[in-house]
Amino acid sequence: MVDDGEKINFSLKEINKKNILRIVIDKGPISRIDISRRLKISRPTTSAYISELIEEDLIEEFGKSDSTRSGGKKAVLLQFNSKAGYIIGVMIGVRSIRVALTDLTSNIIDIIKFPTEEWLGPDAVIDKLINKLKEIIKKTKTDQKSIIGIGIGATGLVDGKNGLVIFSPNLSGWSNIKLKEIIERKIDLPVFIENECRVQAIAEKKYGMAKNIRDFVCFETGTGIGTGVFIDNKLVVGNKGMAGEVGHIITNLGGKRVCHCGNVGCLETLCSTTSLLEDIGDDIKESGKASDYGNSELKLEDLFELYRDGDEIVTRNVEDNARYLGIGISNTIKMFNPELVIIHGDVIKFGEKYLDRVKKSVTENTFPKVKDNYNIKFSEMGDNVGVIGATSIVFDNIFELDSCSNIAGHYIVKKRLSRV
Repeated sequence: MVDDGEKINFSLKEINKKNILRIVIDKGPISRIDISRRLKISRPTTSAYISELIEEDLIEEFGKSDSTRSGGKKAVLLQFNSKAGYIIGVMIGVRSIRVALTDLTSNIIDIIKFPTEEWLGPDAVIDKLINKLKEIIKKTKTDQKSIIGIGIGATGLVDGKNGLVIFSPNLSGWSNIKLKEIIERKIDLPVFIENECRVQAIAEKKYGMAKNIRDFVCFETGTGIGTGVFIDNKLVVGNKGMAGEVGHIITNLGGKRVCHCGNVGCLETLCSTTSLLEDIGDDIKESGKASDYGNSELKLEDLFELYRDGDEIVTRNVEDNARYLGIGISNTIKMFNPELVIIHGDVIKFGEKYLDRVKKSVTENTFPKVKDNYNIKFSEMGDNVGVIGATSIVFDNIFELDSCSNIAGHYIVKKRLSRV
């Protein structure tokens, strides 16, 4: 039996090892002496912990530093071994699903994209996802024992703690789906799930333009409208994962369009891409100019070029869309007062002219008498931001580097990677 004194020493050791690993990840390549100085623990103790981390394949030596001014011996540098294992990231969208295999720092090794076909219902979609998970493992010839987990970003209300999709307005039949349990049973890997908007915010915090920002909001635009929010460097989740559902704030009391959530007048009914297409289609029919557009239903991809070319009907509706999005962002600014707002989704392809219209709307609808240059930008992370964020939640949960109060994560990693 271990006494209390031994328990304390054991946990302190793990805390120090985690702190070393965090420093190597954030600051590497870095020398042993610099790590010792940062942590204010002795060099022999630091070296002993580093030796264990090297044995566990989590840290590797990487060249030597430049000579000191006094001509002293070059120090051996250390870096995180991102190839010590793999992670699978999944983004379940309304129109498509992405499955990516990455290393431990979310560098994509391979990716598969396929249509969601949400009308088939959750069972069919999940079965297809499971087949694609098996496919990417087989395709990349990856030993499943070297995969530390699967991260999933899903649209809708997500209870990440319990691995549950509570409700997804834009996915047919997705209500109280035990997604974590189902995938773990079929694939035999740890699974972590989160709302798609929060996953994107995590990606921006870890790798994107919000890396050094404490308070920011990511605004997802597409079939739905949602947000991922960080306040004081902490992700805002809320009770049962309901925080950030700005798309379902009632914005148009006189509206007639029914939202997928069942309400009328949601912001989503004003500025989602689905609503934009419907509004443009209605205007074209009323104008009697359908032949000018090829007598066929326009797709979202068609709008980008028509907007750039200044098409009257498209431009009017796109700028209305930007105005309503600006109102949604304005409401979010009033609630959270973020330093930065990052816009994700297809509207990025409308370009800077669209962004300028959004910013104008934000200025008009926030505090017009208060001069403030609100910091609103398009994301620069591209279409794979979701899967990158999904792999990040696996890494953060498994390694538990943000919380020294729970040391279980380290042993999960050590156990899995020792089998490689």
